Amino acid sequence: MNILGGKKGILIIVIATVLIIVAILFFGILPNMNKKEPVPEDQGPISETRKPVPDDAAVLEVGDTTSNEEVAVPVSVAPAAPGVEAKLRTFNISADRGVFTPSEVTVNKGDTVHINFSAKDKEYDMVLPDYGMKQIANLGETKIFEFQATDTGKFAYYCELCGGLASPAVGYIIVK
Repeated sequence: MNILGGKKGILIIVIATVLIIVAILFFGILPNMNKKEPVPEDQGPISETRKPVPDDAAVLEVGDTTSNEEVAVPVSVAPAAPGVEAKLRTFNISADRGVFTPSEVTVNKGDTVHINFSAKDKEYDMVLPDYGMKQIANLGETKIFEFQATDTGKFAYYCELCGGLASPAVGYIIVK
């Protein structure tokens, strides 16, 4: 007497073996075939307008001094809300003669960035594509450019009216 029941038993063994092989492929090998390298936490894709945070980036406080006039020192720093570490950091940036001055702002992740953006000699715009923002200031105007720094990176902003990233009117907001 055959324990597995002859041909019926062999068929059951073949089907079970096929199901086990399919399960191994489906749950083990196949998911790993298309696996991409993980992107570090909040470090979205590196692109033309987003780079890694430079190692030497420093978040300045009111009254700090720097020998580099391209680095913005905040005009005010205040708690963003009661009981949180995040700060509201206010900066003044002017556009004049085709450049932004100062052109580099450094903040901490979670901070609210408030920029008073002034156009000194003609109309300028300030475009920050990674945060989906654009502001236009006419000659002599000051506009507010404000957002919460939710992702880390070195984000380029530029004047689209001046020629975009190819123009000298390019700056960076570094979020540590």
